[in-house]
Amino acid sequence: MAGLSDQVINKEKIKVTENDKKFDYSKDEIKFILAKIAQVEFKGVEIEFTYNLIIKLQEHFKYLSKTQ
Repeated sequence: MAGLSDQVINKEKIKVTENDKKFDYSKDEIKFILAKIAQVEFKGVEIEFTYNLIIKLQEHFKYLSKTQ
């Protein structure tokens, strides 16, 4: 099985609207995911992929913080 660093990352940007914010993750789950990601070392394309993932998770965390 190829690792993430061996794969080509699709850089297609998707506009997220309020109706699209239907994650099944709670604020605590997102905080946990972000904390664990911060402890990992990344190489190659994993860095950009992880950066984009962290940004999305942070934006969703802000959204959840406003709604709860």
